[in-house]
Amino acid sequence: MYTKIKIKLELSKIIKRIVEEMKVEKNVNNESAFETLVTTIISQNTNDKNTMKAVELLKKEIGLNIESILSAKKEKIIECLKPAGLYNVKAPRIIELAKKIKYELGDERKLDIMDDEEIKEFLSKVKGIGPKTIDIFLAFKRKRNIIPVDTHVSRVSKRLEIADKKDKYFEIRRKLEEIVPEEERLKTHFALIMFGRKICKAKKPRCMICPVKDDCPSSKQFLSS
Repeated sequence: MYTKIKIKLELSKIIKRIVEEMKVEKNVNNESAFETLVTTIISQNTNDKNTMKAVELLKKEIGLNIESILSAKKEKIIECLKPAGLYNVKAPRIIELAKKIKYELGDERKLDIMDDEEIKEFLSKVKGIGPKTIDIFLAFKRKRNIIPVDTHVSRVSKRLEIADKKDKYFEIRRKLEEIVPEEERLKTHFALIMFGRKICKAKKPRCMICPVKDDCPSSKQFLSS
């Protein structure tokens, strides 16, 4: 038991160092529930820069609300989403989300009063919305103390051996949350994404400049290759 507690304390210190190194600023989300969900769908498999290009185009050319999305032609939505890629997949998902909210809830403001389990059940029925998107919504809009897990968060967690290689979404999230204080979880989410993009890259991790290379079980493998 003592060994397990000690390991968790050490891992907690490593994560804290990454958060400090990445200098993540406090995130303020002033978007509507619908905007948050649409932005998350657009962000799938693309970077922040291209996500924001597509979001801004959508706002400018169509409007980022349920009525404007349902009134627009699918082809025009696709055109706005092109900077973010996978536009032929993302456009139908955004339209389906708008339809479900309008015809099943009647008003998107109901998303603000539904409890977490109702939100999960409702959103999980929309094609293309999985655990990560739901967790992002709950963390950003509901201020829930959870760590959404994307590809970067997953990769860093496994390389640091916080999670096992075969661990899936919820197991990775659980293990991270065991070592990250509740009030630091959203900041940690952003820090691990930034760390994964800038340093702990998928193909060529920059171990030489990594602030935690001395404590990383995977660094020797990459430094010697």
